[in-house]
Amino acid sequence: MATPLALQLYTVRDAMAADRGAALARAAEQGFRAVEPFGIGNPQRPLEERLADAREFRSQLDANGLKVVAVHGSVSAGDEADGVYDELEILGTDRLVAPVPGAVAGVGGGMGNDVLAKADGVKLLAEGLNAAAERAAARGVKVGYHNHDFEWQPVEDGTPAYDILVGHLDPRVFLEVDVYWAHTAGQNPAQVISSYVDRVFTLHVKDGPGVRGQLQTAVGQGSVDNPAAIAAGTNVGYHVIELDEAPGDPFDVSRTGAEWLVERGLSSWS
Repeated sequence: MATPLALQLYTVRDAMAADRGAALARAAEQGFRAVEPFGIGNPQRPLEERLADAREFRSQLDANGLKVVAVHGSVSAGDEADGVYDELEILGTDRLVAPVPGAVAGVGGGMGNDVLAKADGVKLLAEGLNAAAERAAARGVKVGYHNHDFEWQPVEDGTPAYDILVGHLDPRVFLEVDVYWAHTAGQNPAQVISSYVDRVFTLHVKDGPGVRGQLQTAVGQGSVDNPAAIAAGTNVGYHVIELDEAPGDPFDVSRTGAEWLVERGLSSWS
């Protein structure tokens, strides 16, 4: 049975900022039945404001027949984590993904990818994720980590940071493998997924030239062997379509890629 699709809403972030309800309606019109929101647990916003926004968001999702498979957001083992779990509960998901190292409390601001330059920094990131996963488990929430390309930079002894990171993660921390960024890092995405197959819950299925700074494409129109990556992900729950930057309307480009996957029996709409 083909794995269901979801749309990472960062793909249509401009439309979401302009009119979230209309953006979600269009995503549903394109055929998507599931989404992955981003920016959840923003510490710059008061909690009550975030909770009120989550309730409105949930109402808009329900109105368009969309469910949330996971969210990208702030990951912490501190008391502030409870508010993030409250947002997840309202949105109807139990999976919280750190989209970059900097999303994990105690690691650093911004992207936080400089922490990956040394083994001790990578272990610090793992410790932050592990502590967060332990606290989250008490609320029935699962914590995950999403890669870019910089996770494969070597640390002092030449070992890729990603391998050190996963090696130090608590088994409760799941992986969201971004196939495109693994490919851009010079990795074989299928091999990456196979190496950690029991831990990979979601795939970010993307395509393009595999060169940082160049525009991405619809799935099936670039250099990524997405069929091999998908075949390797035997325990994957969702194929998440995402575009960071691509020419054209992101809704249309996303649908083109989704149709390519569905037509080949690699994914399903629901």
